[in-house]
Amino acid sequence: MTTPFTNPAPVAQAPAAPGPPGPALTCRFCGSFPAIKATLHGHQGFIVFMRLLTQHGPFCRSCGIAVCRDMTANTLWQGWWGFLSMIITPVVLLGNLITRVRLGRLGEPVPGAPGTPAAPGRPVFKRAAALGLVAPVVIASVVAWGISTDPSYAEVGECVSAQGTGTDPDVSVVDCGDPAADYIVVGKVEDGTDDARCEQFPGTVASYTEQRDSRQLLLCLGENG
Repeated sequence: MTTPFTNPAPVAQAPAAPGPPGPALTCRFCGSFPAIKATLHGHQGFIVFMRLLTQHGPFCRSCGIAVCRDMTANTLWQGWWGFLSMIITPVVLLGNLITRVRLGRLGEPVPGAPGTPAAPGRPVFKRAAALGLVAPVVIASVVAWGISTDPSYAEVGECVSAQGTGTDPDVSVVDCGDPAADYIVVGKVEDGTDDARCEQFPGTVASYTEQRDSRQLLLCLGENG
């Protein structure tokens, strides 16, 4: 007599670790999901030269926010130093802000491989680098002050201080109530430096000429007060 065949009792198996459903994106840094495709940027200005930094995703929420905060913080104090950099840096910061909003909409990352999600780090505005926001204000103030005192931008009715010598004058625009306000601009000619043309402006007692490349300037000056 043969022994009847019996099926062995099924062995319980541990549930598999959760993974991304189907072909969903995973973070390129830690392998977690959910993740999104995104690109973060940083900018460094070196007066004449500049450097654009890039980090490509996909990012999970934690890794993406960590990279975003680091690149944004560095840009805040490294990105303003150059004329073109003053234009590029706000664009970079705005792009990172948009990506930061997208990252914040992701759910908590589910760890995968090869690592664990990065710690996001301190918010940008709680870092010393946030003081970099003062840089454009200071730079703009210096530029505005330079323009406001430059005789090239003086208009009729404004006053100037004249120091130095006749061959090496130091002329700057000042308030007409300033004790250093020696003269008032009574006439302005922007296509020549022949001071004889000041004869058409009554009250002229002195003149100031300036030539920069092809640009010529003649200021006809009268006594202030």
